[in-house]
Amino acid sequence: MACKRSELISAINTFSAARISDDKTLLNFAASVVFQLLDTLEFEPEDETEDESADVKPEAKEVAEKPKLKRPRKKVSM
Repeated sequence: MACKRSELISAINTFSAARISDDKTLLNFAASVVFQLLDTLEFEPEDETEDESADVKPEAKEVAEKPKLKRPRKKVSM
């Protein structure tokens, strides 16, 4: 049986609230519910596409493979 959109949104909101509150029990429960609901979704098959990497120049491949690292956030003490 497929899930309702409102059920999925509620489960995602619960998961995000659990992440913010750092409640391990609620986080495990919410993750379980989200995964159960995702398992009920039915997806259409993906369209097959041609390999687009053949059109990219070798220099562009090198640049694309090296991601820029972000600085870690500083913890703010209150």
